[in-house]
Amino acid sequence: MARAEIGSDLVGRLVSSYAVEAGLYASLLTIAQEQGALLGRYGDVDRCAQLFERKDQLLRSIAHIEAEIEPLKRRWRTEDVEPQLRQRLNSLLDAVLATIEAIVEQEERNEQLLLRCSPPPGAGPARAGLFGTEAEDDRPEERFLDAPH
Repeated sequence: MARAEIGSDLVGRLVSSYAVEAGLYASLLTIAQEQGALLGRYGDVDRCAQLFERKDQLLRSIAHIEAEIEPLKRRWRTEDVEPQLRQRLNSLLDAVLATIEAIVEQEERNEQLLLRCSPPPGAGPARAGLFGTEAEDDRPEERFLDAPH
């Protein structure tokens, strides 16, 4: 096989793999945005938490792809690849990176929203209005009423 064909095949395989990853990252961003909406509009921590399993599945899929293409990435660094093929792959990688950056920004916003949903220190879950409904959480603890003054 000629060198140009090897480079073209290598780039084609990497482009194909990174295109799949780009879709997975786009799904991660969508889920992170959905979590932000749940936290921001409704303070719905439970529904937000239910989405973590799907995010974990997506991240495991990405890790699997990365493991599979690791040998290709090593070759990519040493292969003599035509500039237009290199540019094609670099453009895709730039798009993937932009999506990852958007995910990180959304996750940081989500973290701030989650902090607003958290109960104040020492408050029972019912007082927070998000983490439970037990009426006894609204009563002072008896041990404080019986404590000597």
